[in-house]
Amino acid sequence: MTDRNPGTGPAAVPPGPKARHPVALKRDHHEGREMQPAPPWPATMLPRPMRSHRNVVWYTGEELTCMVYDSDDGVISFTDLPYDEHVYVLNGHAVLTSDDGRTDVFTKGDAFVAPKGWTGTWEMRGGYRELICFETRSINDAAKKWWPAP
Repeated sequence: MTDRNPGTGPAAVPPGPKARHPVALKRDHHEGREMQPAPPWPATMLPRPMRSHRNVVWYTGEELTCMVYDSDDGVISFTDLPYDEHVYVLNGHAVLTSDDGRTDVFTKGDAFVAPKGWTGTWEMRGGYRELICFETRSINDAAKKWWPAP
């Protein structure tokens, strides 16, 4: 990994210029350094709030947005997840409990997809950090809903 891409910005960002070369994830971001504070999740989505959380967008294109997300322990509740989310756990672990009672636990090195339409709770523990990728339009639409402009 190299430090060619600064990878900064909020969750909702406009597509940048079309990349002409591979875009590497900075090692600092992979290891949880140089992260930007993220806006608080809506209170209605937090059965157990986290003290703080951070992210860094390291790639945004017309179709794909990738970021690293880092959170203190907490639980987020999703109803009808508005996008497909590919997740690679970099640190800690996540406990996803679907509305039908199924529980899945993912730890460092695990990869999974939270499918569009999923409903349940997402508990983050142990210095949780993930590399996540979304379809750009879907994540931007969700960000506008969860964090409307003032």
